[in-house]
Amino acid sequence: MSSLSREASTALAIGGAVALTLAATWYHRGRKNRPPSKWRQVGQLSKLWCFPIKSCGVVELDDALCATLGVKNGILRDRVFMVTREDHEFKTARTYSTMTLIQPKIDGAVLTLSAPNMPDISFSIDALAGKEKIVANVWGQPVESIDCGDDVAKWLSQFMIGSDTGCRLVYYPKEKSPRTIKEKHLSYKLAKPKDGGGFSDFNSYMIINENSITDLNERLPEGTTKCSPLWFRPNFVVSGSGAKPYEEDEWQWVRIGETIFRVIKPCDR
Repeated sequence: MSSLSREASTALAIGGAVALTLAATWYHRGRKNRPPSKWRQVGQLSKLWCFPIKSCGVVELDDALCATLGVKNGILRDRVFMVTREDHEFKTARTYSTMTLIQPKIDGAVLTLSAPNMPDISFSIDALAGKEKIVANVWGQPVESIDCGDDVAKWLSQFMIGSDTGCRLVYYPKEKSPRTIKEKHLSYKLAKPKDGGGFSDFNSYMIINENSITDLNERLPEGTTKCSPLWFRPNFVVSGSGAKPYEEDEWQWVRIGETIFRVIKPCDR
């Protein structure tokens, strides 16, 4: 794991130090699979986001560890909780848009959920240890998980579908990805099973260039609601004039501080 600090990178970038800015590679023929020796500064890390529950609200971080499953801050980890049906088939905001209004907060080992017109509900993540494992399904792939109990299930069901039953919350406690690479993704030769994340759609990390969002908003019809980077649910948001709109589609390597990332594939979003 590597450490990553949003505050440090932003402050040092303003001071002119390249070491803790976001950078993209110069192309090196014949060395595509090795980290480059030269870097081009394209901006600063302006947002560092974690989504503890798939399809639910964001937790904004000042610093994080870059772990195998994604960004991590203490017990807080990216997309290791997931809302499911009673049969543990996953649910997402694609169908249940109100999920994005569910705001998680982690204090120590206690996860608290808030939502409009609902009382907060809390439970201990530590208390889940040792509970019987169940098998949840995400995009057709089985993931051994832990059901988080009836109380939070009832709370989610009431908020999402107006019923006392119908939704569950599951937790993935391990540090390594449980996923295999789906056949449709085998064409991405750099993809490896360890990069699959917990309950992520495909990968442990996602980055977006704020200039791309700005360009998109400028082309939307007048009166249309403007897009936010948050709508695309990335972990890293890049700001600054060094990156052209949509340039991130062509990046092969990215460095944030001293942490180096290999770009696997573009995100369908």
